[in-house]
Amino acid sequence: MPQEAFHLELDLFDTGDHYNLLLIPCNNVFFVVSNNEHFITMVKNGKGTDAWEQQDGQVDDEVFEKLAIALGGYIDNL
Repeated sequence: MPQEAFHLELDLFDTGDHYNLLLIPCNNVFFVVSNNEHFITMVKNGKGTDAWEQQDGQVDDEVFEKLAIALGGYIDNL
């Protein structure tokens, strides 16, 4: 698991606009920041994409799944 903050760039809403997200890890919790505002807090409770849960935030399931896949891929490549 990452120990320091990092950035991911994603097209969250399939509009062609990419969002530069700051992810701040704290054990199995990731605070996601977009445009200097809290976007979502994600918690990992196991392995795989289905292990991610939304702890704080109001993100659609489709957007949350994109975040979970991207974050899981980043962690797997460490």
